[in-house]
Amino acid sequence: MRKGLALPGWVANFKRRMEAAAVLIVEDDADTARAVTDALVDLGYRTVCARDGGEALAALERERPAVMLVDIFMPGMNGSELLARVRASLEWSQIPRVIMTGANDPMIGVKEDAAVLYKPVDIDALRNIVERYCRPSG
Repeated sequence: MRKGLALPGWVANFKRRMEAAAVLIVEDDADTARAVTDALVDLGYRTVCARDGGEALAALERERPAVMLVDIFMPGMNGSELLARVRASLEWSQIPRVIMTGANDPMIGVKEDAAVLYKPVDIDALRNIVERYCRPSG
């Protein structure tokens, strides 16, 4: 493309979206995953979704997200097991981790060495916690 030519709007929007910070959402409940994804996309973030810890590890192999939002109670590899593997990894241990939970356990963030976002997820709380770690595209 020659210098000085403007990109069509849809191309510019696609390019901005691909450059946006990726947020890895690990959630087995489809409705919750969809709601969180929709909210983050509306805020300008790019999302990658996984339904359990195994899918999340595969996603981490493909790309490094700016932050991880992880449900604790999932079938297969649960959130606690996933977070333990992430913490033990030299490659992934610096990725910020946020637990999404409906559990009323005030110590869960301490136990898992992660920030906590309580369900049902409040959009303002979601925005605030994700913005601690990354910025949307712009």
